[in-house]
Amino acid sequence: MAKSLLICSALFLAVVASVIAAPAPKKQLSFNLCKKNDPNLDKCLKTSIQEVIPHLSEGYPKLRIPALEPFELPSLEIDHGKGSTKSVSIDLKLKDVKITGLTGTVIDSLKVDVDNYRMTGKVAFAKPIVITGAYTVNGKVLVLPITGNGPCSITLHDAILDLKDVSGTPYQKNGKTYVQIKKIDLKLVNIKKLNIKLENLFNGNKQLGDSMNTILNENWPVLLEELQPALEEVVATIAQDIVNKALQKTAYTDIFPQ
Repeated sequence: MAKSLLICSALFLAVVASVIAAPAPKKQLSFNLCKKNDPNLDKCLKTSIQEVIPHLSEGYPKLRIPALEPFELPSLEIDHGKGSTKSVSIDLKLKDVKITGLTGTVIDSLKVDVDNYRMTGKVAFAKPIVITGAYTVNGKVLVLPITGNGPCSITLHDAILDLKDVSGTPYQKNGKTYVQIKKIDLKLVNIKKLNIKLENLFNGNKQLGDSMNTILNENWPVLLEELQPALEEVVATIAQDIVNKALQKTAYTDIFPQ
């Protein structure tokens, strides 16, 4: 779950940093520059980024933007205790994570404060976000114990991510102004449905495993409520890392020319 949202926000922000970079070796990447004093700057930037997103399936090596289809992560850990519900309490660890569907990212809204190095926005997904990997889990769901390890698949339908505040700090390098992102405050504000499949639960006991997967899918809002704070924290941390790597390659004054 986490990675889908994370990449979306990272993608959304990192593409902004890529506006004047050299094209990727395998293809031309065209980006319409938006001038700082453009009265329709927000609309211009939203349109420009949206046009680029579908072409980032293979990533953008010049700015260290990873491939989006699939997006890969070595691991993801979600610890229990950060959610508000007491019905679900689990430690979920994933490794060899792959996420598909991120090139279906749709920018619903965007607002940029160029002079104060801040941005807000809202991002939706036109495709289901599918996360696969190898999991280990321990904890309880509706007072029932859950334990297991093996392949897993998690699918998010119609997710919406609210970038509440993305703020940076300027610094000088080679006579130009660059920006480092210091804060990313984001919120998962909508998911129409979550599907989850954990194979090999309870040491491969098919009856218990099938029953637990049914419980998880029937009670997915409760599961999401428990996992959401940890997901948002992980998303913000990884997005900040990806965006800052891209911003190190591109001067802020080149992103928003006069």
